[in-house]
Amino acid sequence: MRSKRFVALALLSISLLSVGCGKKESAGAKDSATPSSVESSTTLAETSKTAEAAQDTLEGVVLDASMNGFTLQNKELGLIYVETGEDAAEKPDLSKLKNGFTAGEGVKLLGKRNGGDFELGAAADLATALGDKDALYTVGQALFAVRDKNMQALAELAQYPLYLGLESGNEIDSKDELMRKYTAEQIFTEDFTNSVLHCDLLNLREAGGNLVVSMDGGKPNLIFTKTDAGYKLSAINVTK
Repeated sequence: MRSKRFVALALLSISLLSVGCGKKESAGAKDSATPSSVESSTTLAETSKTAEAAQDTLEGVVLDASMNGFTLQNKELGLIYVETGEDAAEKPDLSKLKNGFTAGEGVKLLGKRNGGDFELGAAADLATALGDKDALYTVGQALFAVRDKNMQALAELAQYPLYLGLESGNEIDSKDELMRKYTAEQIFTEDFTNSVLHCDLLNLREAGGNLVVSMDGGKPNLIFTKTDAGYKLSAINVTK
């Protein structure tokens, strides 16, 4: 059974290439989403003077939030911190957020991009394709671990045995084995980090009980598998 699972995880990214991050929605899905997007844009522009003057929009999934700001995952920018509190240039209009900035939920922002920063003018809720904020929160924790090159944090999100795809496939039986045999330099390569951090988390969809987290649905990637305890990291594919 373990050998079958080992082979299945090794081939999973290829078989799910068309359904992972970055997958295009069907015409019907686009049609159904258009009114919501138009309504969000109109609402934002109508409810804030700052928003009226703003020219840029940003969409993504909130990974964490505090009183002064939040971290957003966006396909183009990766992970970006947006200020909302005392340090913000101007108080943004957050009246169209039902639950404020909540980890695992999608948002549409209106404001001004300034290099790698974003000056927030207004925000509104935006539905995610997955519709599971707990799952997206879990994936978000893995993205933080990848950004920070934190092996310990990534290892704690996994179920074991864990598939590790380097030059050849390896099955890791425990967190201790992963930490003992492999280094952060081996895992957090430039290609792997870039692919994972720039996934399309907003449009991430489940396929066969799995979530493939990568820039284009292929490798390098992280794969999460649905379990009774929620989604667990089941594969780390470092190489293509």
